[in-house]
Amino acid sequence: MRLYLITHAHTAQNRQAEATQWQLSEQGRQQARILAGQPFWAEVEQIVLSHEPKTYLTIEPVLARCDLPVLRDARFDELLRPGWTEDYTAQVRQAFAQPDVGSGAWEPATAALTRFLEGIADLCARFPENTVALVGHGLTLSLYRAYLLGKPQVDLAEWQQLSFAAVALVDPVAKKFLQDFQPVAGQLARG
Repeated sequence: MRLYLITHAHTAQNRQAEATQWQLSEQGRQQARILAGQPFWAEVEQIVLSHEPKTYLTIEPVLARCDLPVLRDARFDELLRPGWTEDYTAQVRQAFAQPDVGSGAWEPATAALTRFLEGIADLCARFPENTVALVGHGLTLSLYRAYLLGKPQVDLAEWQQLSFAAVALVDPVAKKFLQDFQPVAGQLARG
């Protein structure tokens, strides 16, 4: 199995809505169009998304070009973080520094990684011979990246540099990167 990991495109932050419901920004819609033109889609046999709309909106231009099956799985949702956070980077720093403890009302990073790894194991069992594209989120993909690299926690600077609309390729069975995350529609850092 080969697994493309894709960070969702840039979102428009909205204080009035939960982050789980945010939509793509204009820049994010442009990133989604550029992402849809990437040649790796010719290899993809299955798309997997979180339940958050921004992951679907990221691949909507792909689905307009290709008839690929889509599976939504809540195990790939972003680290749960209710409400608005004034100093988001500080909250992320705390979540990564103390992964077993929730940062405020946030889900503990280890809990998010555990459910993510359960989802990966299920994908490996369901699609052992397929090439799968998983569109996910910056925090949980950073947790999975650190896990694959054997790091005890996520380096905040590495999360900050993980661009929106970045693509990596992994062998999830061997638990190794074949290609680390690379932005496909311009570098757009976080935090």
